[in-house]
Amino acid sequence: MYVLVVSRGAPSASDPLRGVFELDQAKALRDAGLRVVVAALDARSIRHRRHLGISQVSVEGIDVVRLDVALGRLPAALDHAAHAAAMARLWRAVVHRFGPPDLVHAHFSRYAAALMRAGLPGSGATGRAVPLVVTEHDSHLRPGQTSRLRVEDCRVGLGGADRVLAVSSALAAILSSEYGVRAEVVPDVVDIETFAPHPTDRRHRDLHTLVSVGNLIDRKGMVPLCRTVIALGPAFPELRLRILGEGPQRAELEGLLARQDLGHRITLVGRRTRGELARELAGAGGFALFSRWETFGVAHAEALASGTPVLSTPCGGPEGFIGPGDGVITSGFSDPELRAGLTGFLGRLAGFDRDEIARQAAEQFSPQALAGRLGRIYSDLLEGRR
Repeated sequence: MYVLVVSRGAPSASDPLRGVFELDQAKALRDAGLRVVVAALDARSIRHRRHLGISQVSVEGIDVVRLDVALGRLPAALDHAAHAAAMARLWRAVVHRFGPPDLVHAHFSRYAAALMRAGLPGSGATGRAVPLVVTEHDSHLRPGQTSRLRVEDCRVGLGGADRVLAVSSALAAILSSEYGVRAEVVPDVVDIETFAPHPTDRRHRDLHTLVSVGNLIDRKGMVPLCRTVIALGPAFPELRLRILGEGPQRAELEGLLARQDLGHRITLVGRRTRGELARELAGAGGFALFSRWETFGVAHAEALASGTPVLSTPCGGPEGFIGPGDGVITSGFSDPELRAGLTGFLGRLAGFDRDEIARQAAEQFSPQALAGRLGRIYSDLLEGRR
């Protein structure tokens, strides 16, 4: 079976996390015996400097055909037309090099909609020869807060797909209520091998240190997390927090820490590679993130894969896989609720079964588990066409 995975981009030396989860899925499918090609459409603005045009590369053994075009933000109608034209160009390049696929698996309704608007095989009218599967995991899909551009992409891209997958029950509920789409829940894959805890990591865990991973943006809740850690400082004098990530809130966070973090408990580490993230998580007593909304919560799942218990807010995706043995979910987002959650979490850190946390995470999120589920979905679709 030849599967074309349609992605928002592909990892590169200058942007190692761009499209990394789509690539992880492609590697899982390849390792399960499928032939896989990735079609990567990166339509970000010109300020994201990169070589524009069509290129073909191999990324971790996966054939990737890239189209980099500098579109940026456009009015909805123009955006839709430009993405459709770009997708048609990318499709022609893929077919020229590798032939037509047996099945298309697009990530994000935005790219599925571009396929359909371009009238390509794998999209469009009933009875098309190539089935289309869409995985939705767009963090911008929140009730009452979704832009017109994304609403229209969801209606086109999800409404015309043969099968819609959502990365969490919370997101599946939104797709059902907002767009009338029935979605099957298939979580993101986690690089279990990279994040698996090693014996040396277990010996050097610091139970007084928490790690947080995420972009420094308002939705990730880094400001309330820092304020909560600072507020609990007198009760937990050895508590430390390391924040891995970059973003527009860095200056605000630096100002907050300069004024209030007089004990220098909190460190803004900056952006790190996946391997460096894994080492930080494996050496930490716990992971904490006070997001306002997560469609899935990849950082939460990576922490669990490393055997690190998780403190989370009730932000959507993580509630689907964080149980009492994995960590703590706060009762809400207010300052007293966040402080109570962190206090309870710190009190339990020494008692978590970290080997069991890692084992269950591997069972849920491993590449083998994902490939098995997707393989059954693909086979059902192709069997139904015969």
